[in-house]
Amino acid sequence: MNENARNTNNEEYTIDLMLMLGLLRKHVIMLIVCAIVGGIAAFGYTNYFVPEKYKATATVIINNRATDSQYIYPSEIQSSQDLAQLYSIIIKADNVLEAVKKDLNLNISNEQLKNSIQVGLVGDTQVVEISCTSTNPQYALDLVTKFVEHSKPVILEKVEAGSVKDLNEPALSNNGHPVSPNKKKNTAIGFLGGLVAAAAFVILREMLNTKFKTEADVTNTLGIPVLGVIPFIEEKEFAQK
Repeated sequence: MNENARNTNNEEYTIDLMLMLGLLRKHVIMLIVCAIVGGIAAFGYTNYFVPEKYKATATVIINNRATDSQYIYPSEIQSSQDLAQLYSIIIKADNVLEAVKKDLNLNISNEQLKNSIQVGLVGDTQVVEISCTSTNPQYALDLVTKFVEHSKPVILEKVEAGSVKDLNEPALSNNGHPVSPNKKKNTAIGFLGGLVAAAAFVILREMLNTKFKTEADVTNTLGIPVLGVIPFIEEKEFAQK
């Protein structure tokens, strides 16, 4: 490709880009309206159709030493982490599940109860976080409380841990406010989605429009020069003349 061809392609690309920007500027009111409608729709759906969920969490620290020393040495951290991983399995053992169901008078299967609780390590520490997310904040809090209560003796018995102590007692996250849905985020996504959809519609409609509206359209599409232009005159204007 020679230099002239490259310049021609760049010029056509620049013209097309300017035409698209001009087209969007021409329909700016429609773009704004669609964006606002998208934001309102997303907010309304989130507010009225997506249930709010609350999260309760508790953290416990596990020490696999039989001593009561308050110091934890670096050489013991890895074994404590292994114990925490084992704890994440034991906490969902059938005997723990049955004890929780009995205390809370739950009429659900062990599998359902197991899926409603989340257990994991906090980073690379020996701290284990137990959490539950539910549409009922009191249920989530009660569930975490009972899991912590009934799992402690099981760990001490089965793995002979030195201690399993509360680090943070069961409490609702986010100061008791719902953790989901994120209304601000969803509204912003709806606003942006409406804007993008409207812009795509405007551009697509222009691309599918095969009518010649300007002299440049004729030249660029057919590759032939325009010899002359016949002006369009309204019938009323012609009668006046």
